[in-house]
Amino acid sequence: MAEQALPTAPVQARPVSPSGSLAEEHGGGRLISGPGGELEVPAADRRLIAAFQGGLVIIAGGSRWSPEVKALLDRAFRAEIDILQIVESDSEAILGAYEAEQGGASRANGQRNEIERQRDLRRIIAQAAEMAASDIHFKVLAGHCEVKVRVNGRLRHLTSRTPDDGMAIINAAFAVAVDQGAESGATDFMKGALTRKSGLLPVGIDRARLQYSPTSGRRAFMAMRLNYTSGQGQADITDLGYLPQQLADLTIMRRRTSGLYLLSGKVSSGKTTTLQRLLNAMVREKLHEISVFAVEEPVELDIEGAAHLAIVPKSGQSRNEAFVDAIKATLRSDPNVVVLGELRDRELAAHAIELAMSGHAMWSTIHAGSALGILDRLSDLGIESWKLADPSIIRGLVYQRLVGVLCRHCRASFRDGIRKGVLTRQLAVSVVELTGRPSSRLHLRGDGCQHCQRGLSGRTVIAETVLPDPNLLDLYIRGERGQMRAHWLAPDRRGGLDGTPAIHHAMLRVGAGLCDINEIEEEVDLVSSYLRDYPDHAASLAADLDRFDG
Repeated sequence: MAEQALPTAPVQARPVSPSGSLAEEHGGGRLISGPGGELEVPAADRRLIAAFQGGLVIIAGGSRWSPEVKALLDRAFRAEIDILQIVESDSEAILGAYEAEQGGASRANGQRNEIERQRDLRRIIAQAAEMAASDIHFKVLAGHCEVKVRVNGRLRHLTSRTPDDGMAIINAAFAVAVDQGAESGATDFMKGALTRKSGLLPVGIDRARLQYSPTSGRRAFMAMRLNYTSGQGQADITDLGYLPQQLADLTIMRRRTSGLYLLSGKVSSGKTTTLQRLLNAMVREKLHEISVFAVEEPVELDIEGAAHLAIVPKSGQSRNEAFVDAIKATLRSDPNVVVLGELRDRELAAHAIELAMSGHAMWSTIHAGSALGILDRLSDLGIESWKLADPSIIRGLVYQRLVGVLCRHCRASFRDGIRKGVLTRQLAVSVVELTGRPSSRLHLRGDGCQHCQRGLSGRTVIAETVLPDPNLLDLYIRGERGQMRAHWLAPDRRGGLDGTPAIHHAMLRVGAGLCDINEIEEEVDLVSSYLRDYPDHAASLAADLDRFDG
């Protein structure tokens, strides 16, 4: 029966209004959905709906058919209160109506609440920093808000809050965030960043990137990526976990000052750290006699002597257009090396290739599932095949992931893993046979101790590096992928590039007792796939381990 009371006029959409002004504009009169009102709504729903004497109802955008709105209209119908107009507005405008009704005391209380939420957020960030977390997740659910942190690549519970407190903490973060903007044309998806000026970051954290995403049922999720203070101009690459041959490939890449060099991997794979150290090493090895220009948003790289171009959109200009303008400006600035934060669309990829073709060294990151897969990603971004076939343009491809390093104090044996049911006997036998190591020298993640974080003492790189030659690029353009991969993997004595697939690198770490085979199968590849796809490398694993031990 409630539907009979609904107005036939369409819902109107209005911009955000100051507290109470939208109701006044429509002659809404006194608020009747506040505390003690005829249509009082719960505090948790007050950002969604406000009802006024005179028949005006203001609702949050997109919530016309939500259960809360329907419930209020049904109560109005039963109470014989006419609803004459429904207007859509912003949640802040709706809350402003409640504040205006309650007066200045309510606003002062709101300010105190916001300060307390910011203090709570500061404490959460500080706890995460003490654990060396890379990310903080705020997930607002129906009954609570769970806060998790990612430590050594693994999520773990940190604390919980009420749903209202969770939303308030998220709002408090964005209230002081910079670099805010919408993505994908959907204004409900927001990004931003906390800087040192926010007052929320502890010592050792320079920046926190924010990504807010609405979820079903008017719930929410916010991811916060923590950027730690790096050692000034840190340039040591040897301790990241690369193999000797891979380090040699990286040395060749940074000795050159022309061509395109791309680092790939999933989110939180350490690409930025590797890129930063490579470029600092390059600057030092070239005695600071080269000019480096960095174009990135947000700024994350700490490169000695680099000029970081600001991304400042002009009136009516998008951030992507401003990004392209900054890239063009580098060509007029006498650069030797240009660094882009990420190749994420066709226009940026085209400009990166143009920079490489003009005789500059162009470094960036890109999302791809393998080193050779970077070529497919460039093709997907519209780069012409003849450019991909030119070894003077495509000069260095790197793929990496991060996996946990086992704590030496509490790591578990294979025998314990089998007994506890966390390691299958079949997998254990395969690893023993492949590595040529007794099970006593192979380990799994332990339960954790005072020396580690849940059995892990850190993370190490698992990688692939490729220095493309004309033969490899020609095979790619002709679509002969199997032969291209065989050429990369073949030893140099047979005319190949002596490449090392990521799974072989990972198995070397397992054989050395440094990594958990379960995580390798989860994060890199299965042992069965290793045996099928890389039989020559699998056959040489034990000998390679002996060589490294030696």
